[in-house]
Amino acid sequence: MAGASRGDARASSRVYIGVVVALLALLGATLVPAGTATAAQSAAVAAPASVASGIVKAADLSKFQPGNIISDAVFFNRATMTEAQIQAFLQSKMPACRAGYTCLKDYYDTSRTTTADPMCGAYSGGVRERASRIIHRVAQACGLNPQVILVMLQKEQGLILSSAPEARHYRAAMGQGCPDTAACDTRYYGFFNQVYGGAWQLKRYANPPGTSSFFTWYAPGKTWNILYNPDRGCGSSPVYVQNQATANLYYYTPYQPNAAAIRAGYGEGDGCSAYGNRNFYQFFTDWFGSTQIVANACAQPSSAAPAAKAYVVTADVLNARLGPSTACTTSLMKLPLDTVVRATAVWGDWLKVDTASGGRWVARAYLRYATTAESACALPGRVSAAQYAYVTTADTLARTVPNGGCATGAEAMTSSTIVQAISVSADRKWVKVHAGAADRWVDRAVLRRATTAETPCAIPGGVSSAGYHYIVRDLGTTARQAPQSGCSLGAAPISGGTVVQALEASAARDWVKVTSGRGEVWLTRSHLTRVSAGAACTVAPAEKTASRSYVVVDGGAIARTAPSAACAESSGGVAAGTVLTAFSATIAGDWIRVSLSSGDRWIARVALRTATTAEVCAAPIDVRTASRSYVLLMDSPAYATARTMCGSSAALAAGSLVTAIEATVDGTWINVDPHGGDAWVPRQSVRYATTAESCPQPADARAAKLTYVAGAAAVARLAPTASCSVDARTLAAGTKAAAVQVTSDGLWIKLSLPEGQRWVLRSQLAKWVSG
Repeated sequence: MAGASRGDARASSRVYIGVVVALLALLGATLVPAGTATAAQSAAVAAPASVASGIVKAADLSKFQPGNIISDAVFFNRATMTEAQIQAFLQSKMPACRAGYTCLKDYYDTSRTTTADPMCGAYSGGVRERASRIIHRVAQACGLNPQVILVMLQKEQGLILSSAPEARHYRAAMGQGCPDTAACDTRYYGFFNQVYGGAWQLKRYANPPGTSSFFTWYAPGKTWNILYNPDRGCGSSPVYVQNQATANLYYYTPYQPNAAAIRAGYGEGDGCSAYGNRNFYQFFTDWFGSTQIVANACAQPSSAAPAAKAYVVTADVLNARLGPSTACTTSLMKLPLDTVVRATAVWGDWLKVDTASGGRWVARAYLRYATTAESACALPGRVSAAQYAYVTTADTLARTVPNGGCATGAEAMTSSTIVQAISVSADRKWVKVHAGAADRWVDRAVLRRATTAETPCAIPGGVSSAGYHYIVRDLGTTARQAPQSGCSLGAAPISGGTVVQALEASAARDWVKVTSGRGEVWLTRSHLTRVSAGAACTVAPAEKTASRSYVVVDGGAIARTAPSAACAESSGGVAAGTVLTAFSATIAGDWIRVSLSSGDRWIARVALRTATTAEVCAAPIDVRTASRSYVLLMDSPAYATARTMCGSSAALAAGSLVTAIEATVDGTWINVDPHGGDAWVPRQSVRYATTAESCPQPADARAAKLTYVAGAAAVARLAPTASCSVDARTLAAGTKAAAVQVTSDGLWIKLSLPEGQRWVLRSQLAKWVSG
């Protein structure tokens, strides 16, 4: 069967009965010269009654599908045969030639160098290349199944089964450039030119990127009326062309077998029969098996070249296969977008890359070169399984690959974290561990083996995100570090009646990780009842009285209106180091209730630690400056700090006038200076002093008449006392004013100022001497 001319111009094809050619060659008969027979003559040649040697009948022509003669996966799978296997195949089909002839197994040709184009890769020419080598190299360069080439060589010129092939048979080996109605184009003469040109043409029919969309009349996915014979009077029938490979065969040989040709098997049908695509199907099936299933699709190519560069996946999901063929689906892996891989081999359009499960083949078209930074994040090669639990001995970074140079996706892991190992790198310097939703690699140097008690508390793997709210049903439900009842380290009770919000669920969804008064903990799902999010701020669990003092740990705490981490209503921050005293707590003690300036609030126990006596009685750190005057409403102890349990000095009498130095930020305590010594008193034991109380006028002042000038900035007050801050004014240096009074001790001078009379310390004034 002659092929269409190489190019965009559509050429007609003629019927050629490959099996007849093969038998005539075996008998030493003269073959019909390519291009000399008319279409009618070719169609009229009777198919033989017996099957040629070298064929074991296996094809069931009742299964011939005109719309799917051969699948794309089989047609374009270049990995089916090595060069040695092709040579062995040729020798098995024709072990001995007739004297004076050269069979295909012994045929050599000089190939030429070609450059790469959208159809085929570059081919480096050579002198005296064996036919099997040319077939293999062309298949690799053009991405075509070498079995397809072998079948084409048989159906076109009978070369596989011929014991007496002639030069003209090699000259038109694939029928390339040999239309039905004209002689073969001499530009495509020669075995190499025919094999390369035929493979090139079979790829060109698919209109690959970089070519024009010329071949459209047998396009897959559509129905076409396909002739039974070059004689249009023999009719046609509609065929739904299912794939590109079948379309390619119709471009090359545009006829389908009629019912008579199908019934005849390898024999002759009727005057309207054509045999090219029938014979292709039969030869392929008899020699290589199903045209729909790739035999050994995952076989490793023998001529793959070494590679070492890193690449990044550009597809949303890229299939990684055991062999370089889309038909290889055994142990298929999925590589997500942006996965970095390192190549170890290259073969045509495929790269073999390292994965933790071993080498896998990926299509080069869906990769880009990795940057230097990305290269450090390439997937490791095959790793070994691991089973022990470990504990981190220092803060570290858990990484996506076993390489300290990879920062992408690294997550902080604190010291004393318990982790379950699942893999170990080939050099045994890194351990892959469960890290919640995503597993990570940890440097072996910062790990120690977990004890028997620690092992059940390892971070789980296979968790999924969660977000529902639940109420804890049972009083005393135990919170655990990991979703295992055997994890007793740090186990603590959770108060019943409190609301928790889920963060994660275990793989079996029988445990839920929640935020609680104990922090992030795991609770068994059987102790929880789902509620609405609004319940978090309305929950009212049972309480017990409390009186212990606590210190807010680093990171601070959130004060909430309800004992639930899911309640954000009226919440506010409390600074680290703040000392708080509880007046009640939930039954399990996982939440404490304290009084703040904003009202009574709940604070998670995990955000607190028990305060020492020194901390409780230390001077408060959360204070602000103050200066107002107050009058004691009752006798009150003068406390050493802003806490009633920390002892006190002598009592301050009711009615005493005191001036504040500072106050706690929440305003519940003030530090006063009654007579030069600090004393803390509860704010509720004092009231603001009136102006008359805070600024009393002296009864023993005497008249004065000198003029004074402020030597430096001075404070002018309504009364001769530093505690009088009401309407105090600042005098600029150099201000001149006349004195009207002086205290009996001579320490304060009353000046006549534009804003009124004010008292100023005598030490801040100098007598005015006229210039």
